[in-house]
Amino acid sequence: MSNRPITASKVRSAEATNRADLPPDPLKTMSVESTPSELSKHPSKPKRIPFAKIAFTLSLIVSVGAGAFLSRIVPINAIDWVGLLSGRKPEEVFIESLGRKLERPYQILVMGVDRVLEAPFGSPESFNGRSDSMMLIRFDPIDHSVHMLSIPRDTQVPISGYGTVKINAANVYGGAELAQTVVSQKLNGVEIDRYVRLDTSGLSALVDAVGGVEINVPKRMKYVDKTQKLNINLYAGLQTLNGEQAEGFARFRYDEDGDIGRAKRQQVVLKALKTKLAHPSIILRLPDLINIMQKHVDSNLSFEEMMAIATFSLTIKPEQIQSSSLKGRPSEPNEFRFSYWIVSPEDVDQAIANKFTTK
Repeated sequence: MSNRPITASKVRSAEATNRADLPPDPLKTMSVESTPSELSKHPSKPKRIPFAKIAFTLSLIVSVGAGAFLSRIVPINAIDWVGLLSGRKPEEVFIESLGRKLERPYQILVMGVDRVLEAPFGSPESFNGRSDSMMLIRFDPIDHSVHMLSIPRDTQVPISGYGTVKINAANVYGGAELAQTVVSQKLNGVEIDRYVRLDTSGLSALVDAVGGVEINVPKRMKYVDKTQKLNINLYAGLQTLNGEQAEGFARFRYDEDGDIGRAKRQQVVLKALKTKLAHPSIILRLPDLINIMQKHVDSNLSFEEMMAIATFSLTIKPEQIQSSSLKGRPSEPNEFRFSYWIVSPEDVDQAIANKFTTK
């Protein structure tokens, strides 16, 4: 597999979006026992062919504005049409037709970053802003699980040539490569196979593209920060959040939980997104999702790797996703010149052991 980086401009030829499951289980046919006399009164009707299933599957190939792309992902001759007619679950047929399996575990560093406005749009350098969020995710086809570890952005780390800094500065000083190195060193030499960088406006755009996400807001959340362009105004309760609201929910940190609560909320948003992306209707929004990938994402995953991970994700159930945050403590007011999240070796061991592989 190619390890050549895929920048935002290159994603146009290798768009990667999570694929949606197909419609729910087909209608069950009903059998009625009748006497000969009853049959003569009510002639039997020929068995109805579930054309709806066929039509929806075809829409995967000819979806608005994305036919060529979809036919690359799901070739018509790879679909088990006979199986669809005989009652196979459409989602099973779709996953099988993708033909791409995740053959080994992948550990991926996912970062939400501030876009560098001075850099050319779509260039790798335009994603070299501070990482507003960092998450290490392991996709494991062996035990069919996903592990997510949120890394507080204020985590204290040493970076050669820069001294003691916050971990979110690594992406600024050396881009994705340095960020991977620093995270690996901090987490006992954890292996990081690939990276994905999403600019901060990308999350909002993605949520809007899928029609919003359902989130149970635990409490009143209100905060305005003009420098970060945040205007958070949420009430408690289960509700569907639009892109701006979901971004505010994920970035809110002004409560007793601080960065740790913020990291947990980011995981809540990701899980809600996965649920929305798994809905059959998402296929109609595919052109918008592709457009977002082109504008807001930078990654060194190859197209085949993206598709394998997307296919694997379709098969994951909520109970197979484990999420946690890197434990530690906030620094004391006069302990350092700046405030940090202090992580002990024991905290790292607890976060990594039996969840992630190290070098």
